[in-house]
Amino acid sequence: MNIEDLRLHADIISADGHKLGTLSRFVFEPASRRLTHIVIDTGVLRSGQPLWKGGWGLSHDRFVPVGVLESADSRAIRLTMTADEFRDLSHDYVEEYFKPLPDLEPGEPDLSDIARLAMSIPGEPGPYLMQQATALPPHEAEVHDESPVWRLNPHQKIGEVERVLFDEGTNRIRALVIRRGHLFSKEVVLPIDDVVEVVGGIVRVQMTDDALHALAAYVPED
Repeated sequence: MNIEDLRLHADIISADGHKLGTLSRFVFEPASRRLTHIVIDTGVLRSGQPLWKGGWGLSHDRFVPVGVLESADSRAIRLTMTADEFRDLSHDYVEEYFKPLPDLEPGEPDLSDIARLAMSIPGEPGPYLMQQATALPPHEAEVHDESPVWRLNPHQKIGEVERVLFDEGTNRIRALVIRRGHLFSKEVVLPIDDVVEVVGGIVRVQMTDDALHALAAYVPED
């Protein structure tokens, strides 16, 4: 496998040999089909978030530009960044914060008070609701772990995304590798030109039955 073949769940290794996490998402520009960033799940133990502060339930995704990719094989993707550079220069992909749960009738007992009590965080003052906002740039889209792939006509799920194949020189995505089937699954290559849109992590394609059955099997290079 070369750097142009990236597998979801592959280990991410820093330039100085440290495991930084695993590949969880791709970010790209739909108009140009150009890959712009990768998102790395650092995991709870590398995130630095204390478990008693909700570390188990929080996102641990960090994103970096595709230009920091050094090499890739079937097991790992290596970056040009050291572990310290990754810590200092990568950014949170999902920002999570808490907002107070509103009291519908301040000073009066009501049903919202029960919800406020039930949702209170142990050891923290007051009840809160978790809010999330991604750092997805405007006019860009993401493909994440097992993003479903659907045909528009007929409306039919045809698989889940496993890999992205792109041109290293232009960063343009050439194809998606999707997994088809369940018990006896296989990986096939879906040309990017068959993709109509990617919305909310869902890939939608327009193709005939003959084109679907003619998709080539994916064969890794290593």
